[in-house]
Amino acid sequence: MVKLKLQPYWLLIGSAIAWFGIDWGTKLWASAADLGKVVIWDNMLYLTLHHNQGIAFGIRFGYWPQIVISFIVLSLLVYMAFLQWEGETRNAFLKQALFGIIVGGALGNLSDRIRLGYVVDFIYLKPFPVFNLADMGITLGLLTLIVLNFKQGDK
Repeated sequence: MVKLKLQPYWLLIGSAIAWFGIDWGTKLWASAADLGKVVIWDNMLYLTLHHNQGIAFGIRFGYWPQIVISFIVLSLLVYMAFLQWEGETRNAFLKQALFGIIVGGALGNLSDRIRLGYVVDFIYLKPFPVFNLADMGITLGLLTLIVLNFKQGDK
């Protein structure tokens, strides 16, 4: 039997739990706040409640295919995160935090999809579709990891 030592992954696990909690809290707030359309930055940034029944960019596949696809992507992300640290010391702290935020965001959206049948979105930044903090964490985390890996490959 293979034992997985979680101690080296404390930051990944902690940042995943933290981002999941922040995402969950903001979605609860947005759902309860009866937002309507709150203008933050004129003609650019709004808060508005949206129930997204699709996956990325609102693409619809049906409930079970979305659950299966989300679970597979989440499993691959976790697997990639654990593989990332085989002998990794350069940027390990930052990479663990970023992977944690990505995993926390994916868990946040997956839990919405399972519990509610849709994902709660509430941030509208033109020209992008309405999104939430989970989406922000996933997108910015992945982009930052890509940049870090390219910079690391240059040296």
